[in-house]
Amino acid sequence: MKQVGGLIAGLTGLVVSLIGLGVAGQIVFGNIMGLNVIGNITDIVDSLSSGGFVGLVVLLILWGQVK
Repeated sequence: MKQVGGLIAGLTGLVVSLIGLGVAGQIVFGNIMGLNVIGNITDIVDSLSSGGFVGLVVLLILWGQVK
């Protein structure tokens, strides 16, 4: 179980790093190869916020996983 947890933690760290790199790249260079990272993140947050209480709970769970 420790190996699976370590693998998931490593993958989560990698994905968060790639998202950060994508946001920084989009700020500096604009849309890179048609990828709109900031727009996609905004769409996800908007869809969660329109979900009411369930969306808020999911957002809090995701935030807890990132930290």
